[in-house]
Amino acid sequence: MYPPRHEVQFSMKSRVQAALVLLCLASGRGLHAQANQDSLLSLQGSSGILNTPNGHVQQEGTFDALYSNQKDNFPGLGTPNWEDSDLFSVGLFNFAEVGGRLTNTSSFTSSSANENEIRHLSINGKLSTDPLTSHFRFSPALAVGMQDVGGQTHYLATKYVVGSVDPVGWLGLSAGYGNGPDRMKGAFGGMELRAQDWVTLLAEYDTRKTNVGVRLTTPALPYIPARLTAIFSTPVEQPRGLVISGGLIIPLNFKKSTGRGMKPPSQKTLWGALTAREAQPPAPARVSPPPAAAPVAEAAMPAYAPSGQSNNGAPVPAMPAYEQSSNVQPGLVALRDRLIKAGFVNVRVGLQGQTLVVVYENIRYNHSELDAIGVVTGIVSQADVDGAEQLRLVVRRRGLELLQIETPLLPLRNWLEGTTPTHPPALAVSQKVVSEAGVNFVAGKDNPGYLKPSVMVYPSLLTLVGTEHGVFDYELSIRPELQLPLWRGASGVARWDLPVAWSGNLDNGQVYASYRTSATMDRLMFFQAVTLAPGLVANLGAGRVLGTNNGVLNELNWIPGDGMSRFKVTQSWGRDSGTNRNVLLGSYRLLLARHDLAFEATGGRFYEQDTGSMVSMQRFFGDTSVSLYFKDTVTPNDSKRWLQAGIQFEFPLTPRRDMKARPVQIRGNSDWIYAQETGIASSTAQTANYIEPDLAVVPNPTQALSTYFYDRERLNADYILSHTERIREAWRVFRDHL
Repeated sequence: MYPPRHEVQFSMKSRVQAALVLLCLASGRGLHAQANQDSLLSLQGSSGILNTPNGHVQQEGTFDALYSNQKDNFPGLGTPNWEDSDLFSVGLFNFAEVGGRLTNTSSFTSSSANENEIRHLSINGKLSTDPLTSHFRFSPALAVGMQDVGGQTHYLATKYVVGSVDPVGWLGLSAGYGNGPDRMKGAFGGMELRAQDWVTLLAEYDTRKTNVGVRLTTPALPYIPARLTAIFSTPVEQPRGLVISGGLIIPLNFKKSTGRGMKPPSQKTLWGALTAREAQPPAPARVSPPPAAAPVAEAAMPAYAPSGQSNNGAPVPAMPAYEQSSNVQPGLVALRDRLIKAGFVNVRVGLQGQTLVVVYENIRYNHSELDAIGVVTGIVSQADVDGAEQLRLVVRRRGLELLQIETPLLPLRNWLEGTTPTHPPALAVSQKVVSEAGVNFVAGKDNPGYLKPSVMVYPSLLTLVGTEHGVFDYELSIRPELQLPLWRGASGVARWDLPVAWSGNLDNGQVYASYRTSATMDRLMFFQAVTLAPGLVANLGAGRVLGTNNGVLNELNWIPGDGMSRFKVTQSWGRDSGTNRNVLLGSYRLLLARHDLAFEATGGRFYEQDTGSMVSMQRFFGDTSVSLYFKDTVTPNDSKRWLQAGIQFEFPLTPRRDMKARPVQIRGNSDWIYAQETGIASSTAQTANYIEPDLAVVPNPTQALSTYFYDRERLNADYILSHTERIREAWRVFRDHL
């Protein structure tokens, strides 16, 4: 006769706790916390083992997605016949992660169940002491987290505290306590044994049952910086079949990760620890001292290598030959022509004393303006201009001077071409552009960008996730947008929205048919940007703002100082099917460029006439950003207050270098956005789990000041001086293809 269920649980809990204590004692002085930047997604949505978390968070700047067919036990409902779970998590910082989960189940076998199936969205979050405790012995990594928070209904909710230690490099131990009420109600614990770089053995007790499994992780794939993962697990008591889970890990900067699974075996794995004892260290190589050489003065280095070799021996395109003029150096003409050949428009090159002045507009390197700065400074560093010792770079957009960079030429050249790490040259970055008076510019063609159209083609994706009528409903549209520069600061924009595919619930007569749009020209506007003062720019627009709304859309940006602060006012007025749309919004943005972190608060009357506020936190990882936001608005018709929160991803859907503008430039979207949000129904202001669409919408033109003119708020001194290495990296990537 089997003992009662609660006795089995108590016995298993005691065994797990005893095993954890014995292992910790056996590790002795080796006990310490170790920053685990390869902590991967568990089957419940937080980084951890199988169904329990550990004290670490996932690697900063990674996106981890996982599918699992594990059948959970839902309190009061029982266990479904089948269950599909889609989970994701983002490593926001080296101490924080945030993620979500979509659960879809069949009917339940329990006779007491009052629901046939569940379709549920939930949010997870975790904070860890990893960055602090990893430097101290005898200090475990501690973490606190929440699972299935927000919303009206909860099926997998818990709050927990957990600690993890790595007594040896290849073994991780975790123990914690959760207060449920749905999952991890009580003490839990587990272990991770890293047998190989790609194999981890897992075992845990999750307060209900004991689970064992194995996690397999591949190295980075050949052509994309992503790793694949697979988890095979089963409960020890009353096995219900093998649980199979699979997913992928993507670095958000789209560069190859340095995480485990991409390194040779080390003592951080069991196999590496065993084989390291047998391996003999190689004998130190004898290195003969280099012969003495006469010192070479840095100033004696040639400014330009006309033989086709750069100062570090790399081949460079030859400069075209020009006849000597009494007023213009042939090096200046050659420099201008090479910048034009590289795809820059409105190029002007000249001398003012010993200062080389280069004015340009970038329409080709659309991931970041730092790429364009890298290419321009690289080309300039190879030019042969007599008497030039200083560089003044003026960055333009639509003919408006937005930024000026000054630096000495020789240190710039050595830094760009140097093969060893060196300090970047002194850069003076300012929004106040020095007058062009007194600059002897080269006469002739400057590759004008006016009346050269570009067509930006990108997708538009409307999604309805985890609703009562479907797991995932969508409408996919293609949006071609024609942009025509007219004159200084002026442009015309025409955009079409062309639906190409949608799910069955959006068909005519179906439940979400009203969400489906028809093919239409949804924007036809004229914009005029004007610089009022250094850092103060207005963007005035009129025409078809969106859909059938005709009126005006205006912006005013003020960026004082070095760019840490930005103040913005957005105003719009229009008539939409006889209804007035009056928008007036004010916002403040704080940019911590060194940490790639920004905070923004916006308040006023939004596009759908709801009034209230929205706050957000944005974190950049290269050219990709992740934002967490919160909305608190009141709808105009029923005066109902809505509280909603979400996560937003922004990344470029275009090559790092677009095609040239001749005669028409075809390119993608440099700032494509996808967001998913949920209602906060646990508050007194909101009791339903319904998501009100189109709340807190800020009307922005495609060529908005923040995105098109100021490079997603990154065209400022703070950001440039914090990311100078991107300038050198861009030159090394593109210099052989110019």
